[in-house]
Amino acid sequence: ISWISRHLATKSPYPVPKQNFDKAIRGYTLEQLQLIVRHGTRYPSDGDTKDIAAILEKLRQSTNRTALGWLDNYENVYLPGRAGALDENGQLEEFLHGRRVAKSFPKLIESVMDQDVLLSIDSASSWSERTTQSAIAFHMGLFEGRGVLGSAKQVAVPQFTYPDQGDQIIAIDDNCPAWANATENSDSESDLYQVKAHTATAQRLSKDLGITLTPDDVDAIYTGCCFDVAHQHRVDGFCTLLNHQEILHAEYREDLSYFYEYSFGGNPLNSQVACALAQGIMEHIEKNDVRLVLKFGHTQTVMFLQTFLGVYDNKDVLTANSSQSVIDNRVFRTSNIATFASNVGFQILRKNGKRFVRVLVSEVPVVVPGCHQEICPLETLKAALATKLKCNIKDVC
Repeated sequence: ISWISRHLATKSPYPVPKQNFDKAIRGYTLEQLQLIVRHGTRYPSDGDTKDIAAILEKLRQSTNRTALGWLDNYENVYLPGRAGALDENGQLEEFLHGRRVAKSFPKLIESVMDQDVLLSIDSASSWSERTTQSAIAFHMGLFEGRGVLGSAKQVAVPQFTYPDQGDQIIAIDDNCPAWANATENSDSESDLYQVKAHTATAQRLSKDLGITLTPDDVDAIYTGCCFDVAHQHRVDGFCTLLNHQEILHAEYREDLSYFYEYSFGGNPLNSQVACALAQGIMEHIEKNDVRLVLKFGHTQTVMFLQTFLGVYDNKDVLTANSSQSVIDNRVFRTSNIATFASNVGFQILRKNGKRFVRVLVSEVPVVVPGCHQEICPLETLKAALATKLKCNIKDVC
């Protein structure tokens, strides 16, 4: 399960770092922490819920009990009423992340509170229930033991929610018409690769199972595998139908979709639509007005911000016809950079009267282009992003 869980694209469980990277900032004072966080593991979307139900019905038409014996005891827990909802794994991912932050930076958490009043925190989420729940779970881990609520001594944290309409900070793609028009055909390379890679898989499965399956059915099987792992921690169902290479094909198909929709795949607006989000981040840094800034959003939120910063810019443009070497060695892997509960962090540091910024993706330090090192002088970061930060979100969208 450990191998598969690292190849499920944006449906991968959160990869908790195996080491603490914060030893590198010993000797610095942490002035401010900003975290832009994707919601935790959720149930399948409406569309994926329907696809999983449909492929289960199709698979039950097969008489190959050797390959599909698992169906006899398989309960489909991905019900329409649960579609898109944060599950208990997602709640735990966010809770434990909050707890890790509190453990790493106890002085920062203390400075946010004035006895029983939270004075120096700015926390917000999109309109979605799963992002609001993610924020609440994170807060519970962050302030555990510092309040008076219940046996865990919790604190009630003020939380702002952006409205569905007009949110150009977190749920940007629903509120940026120019971007929506420019990315209308963003799945073309992914669709080409689906035919190229999944046709053989569909033919193999059709022969083995004695039923007719299509490349779309292969996608549905991979989706079922993703949620079996992320939600139920099991690989004895859908995942048994795909070999490792077929899982890698499905992962790359997903990456192509996101590469063109949110990242460096040709649409210049992808590097601009996080304009208002990035300006807000920089404004908090320069004003040094609050100690802790938290925003809880979606895949698009963290990926648009990564694209704005210029991190994970693949050296080669990824296409359906990329060489196997390019595919195998790509740095753009959503299984690493856009998992459930993935996040972009900004540690604002001070040393000898100078200010620095350290950027982390899912708690792992990255070097922003133009910075040359992970602990980047603030003025250097500002210079690297100066042109982009002059943007106007109304003009962009």
